[in-house]
Amino acid sequence: MMMFNQCGNMIAMMTLPSDLTNDQLRTLVIKLQRENTRLAELLAQARQARFGRKAENFSPAQLSLLDEDSETDISALEAELEKTLPAAPLATVNKPKRQALPAHLPREEIRLEPDSTNCPQCGDPLRFLRDEINEILDYIPAQFIVRKTVRPQYSCPCCQTVHSAELPAQVIDKGQAAPGLLAHITINKCVDHLPLYRQSQIFARDGITLPMSTLSDWMGKVGVALNPLVKRLHALLCEQKVLHADETPLTVLAGKKVTVQRGYLWAYASPAAAEQRMVMFDCQPGRNGGYAQTFLTGFTGTLVVDDYAGYKALFASGAIKEAGCLAHVRRKFFEQYKVNHHPLAKRVLDSIRELYKLERLIKTRTTQNRQRWRNRYAKPHLATLHALLSAQQHQVPGNSGIHKAILHALKRWPALLCYLDDGAIPIDNNHIENCIRPVALGRKNWLFAGSLLAGQRMAGIMSLLQTAKLNGIEPFTWLSFVLTHIPTWKNSQLDDLLPFAKNPFS
Repeated sequence: MMMFNQCGNMIAMMTLPSDLTNDQLRTLVIKLQRENTRLAELLAQARQARFGRKAENFSPAQLSLLDEDSETDISALEAELEKTLPAAPLATVNKPKRQALPAHLPREEIRLEPDSTNCPQCGDPLRFLRDEINEILDYIPAQFIVRKTVRPQYSCPCCQTVHSAELPAQVIDKGQAAPGLLAHITINKCVDHLPLYRQSQIFARDGITLPMSTLSDWMGKVGVALNPLVKRLHALLCEQKVLHADETPLTVLAGKKVTVQRGYLWAYASPAAAEQRMVMFDCQPGRNGGYAQTFLTGFTGTLVVDDYAGYKALFASGAIKEAGCLAHVRRKFFEQYKVNHHPLAKRVLDSIRELYKLERLIKTRTTQNRQRWRNRYAKPHLATLHALLSAQQHQVPGNSGIHKAILHALKRWPALLCYLDDGAIPIDNNHIENCIRPVALGRKNWLFAGSLLAGQRMAGIMSLLQTAKLNGIEPFTWLSFVLTHIPTWKNSQLDDLLPFAKNPFS
């Protein structure tokens, strides 16, 4: 009889000696039972990853770590918070209804008069009552236009000289691409995830021949033009007191023989509740922690990260404080609950759910108030959860998934408690993951960066455009304005061009 090892290789099943004692057999059975449990968990996780839902929604019965007292505590918290909050209007049920078409859109009026203005029954003239108006939404495809600049030339017969107005400075000197077209191509690539070769095909349908090589060259020129803004954004990012950090793979073409290498797009962002919301991407050829150290030179504050070892060197000097991500800890328990409905996983998920409920209740408070509420309610709640995990780590099988989840949580515990010390520190790292998500979507379409330099320029462009989106600025409007004015803009006034400037587009 044959069996398979962990690597999938076929091996012969072992033959048990005939002289084993009962204690030895019992030990062997326990060992095999644990191995069987571990393999069953791996199989269940593989099935869940392949066929199960990806969402991490959790709506169990209202049984939590603190049992009845927990719901009582949260209810008391809600009542106490309501006393200090302004009265909110009663929520209304959202029923689907037809929305009025936007008022800012131009209207094209078509009047339909009846065939006759006389009554078809008596023949008398009809009297006008009112206009019955019906509006439908239509679409006019975008179109190219040619902006022709005419510069009259004048000569001086006396001096034998010719005089004419100077051409305005452009992003591409002597180029044929206006700021609007450059912004359109850039937004299509970096925001709407449309590869350059598809854009070239779309332009060809309008009779415009723009090879992908030309579009790629233009994108590079846009990256160079925006580089001063990228550097300024980087400097402002490192002045923040709290930052998120994460990384995601990015395929990069390298070398004259065009070999494929696995690069990484490192992401850094200020918290979602920060006054200056910003995000930056940094394309590097690897995942070595030295890239994060170099990028964050000058930053002294709190860095919210997962458990990746590459960030550990940042915290060695003490200049940067580590904050953990409760969502990563929750995810490991959620996997155990999803796979085998482990009761301990359910209790932990219930407890974490209440911590997030508190965060929702105090979301709009000041940082000082958030810190006070966290220490009043979340701190004792976390202490109880820590006691439970510490006790249970010796009660569950040592090689089980739930045991690994417990060890991971206890290992990250000091970093998880960091958010209690400062109301500006978020409870998890979900914000940076949300910032990375559009990059992952775009990666499925444009597949790779043509070179490390191209990846770095694209990272800079995406940093500015994602920052614009975080601040509620329409990316195309902002980028068109910037590409029009940045060739003559003063370096001392670069802050006025950033997406979170107080008076953008002024």
